[in-house]
Amino acid sequence: MVDLWIMAHAQARRGWLLRAVSEDPTIRVAGMAPTFPFLRSLMSETSADLAVVDLQSQPDSAVARDWLFELMAAVPVLLLDSDFDQAVFNRILQARIGGMLQADASPEQIIHAIRSVASGLMIFDSALMPRRSEDEPVAEALTARETEVLRLLADGLGNKEIAAHLNISEHTIKFHIRSILGKLGASSRTEAVSRGLRSGLIEL
Repeated sequence: MVDLWIMAHAQARRGWLLRAVSEDPTIRVAGMAPTFPFLRSLMSETSADLAVVDLQSQPDSAVARDWLFELMAAVPVLLLDSDFDQAVFNRILQARIGGMLQADASPEQIIHAIRSVASGLMIFDSALMPRRSEDEPVAEALTARETEVLRLLADGLGNKEIAAHLNISEHTIKFHIRSILGKLGASSRTEAVSRGLRSGLIEL
């Protein structure tokens, strides 16, 4: 059973968002709130595995981001929004858990995303991802194995877990990661995943 908090405007809480999660018997709504301050009070009274946040319901995006980062320090967050936010995206990559969907995501997409985040994964709607900027170097093509390793990095797996998953040695995994970083011009695993997503090399 997945317990979750929902933060969204009243219409969404009463309507499509609540219907989307109430139709799945494995998901239980631990509480609903219209704003972050109400959600903070809710968090002191209940517990949940993750939070679904409709960021469009918050009028002040700068203040909302501060509240969102505080929330993300407590639980994984599935964010519903119409615009890509690089700072939030980076936070999810660093935490290696959470997700971003379009505000008009279908009930099926929301349920799938909730299950994915609850199982410890990241999920991003490709329609929200920004296009590669013209001054960003084109990524050198990855081999099939490197693409596989990058996708597992995006899933939050460590070297030992990737090695076990692919049935190869950790030494080989380290070699692949060095090659991936070089080809993508990335200085870290997180940046490599970010560049891979923006370039369309991998999808979550």
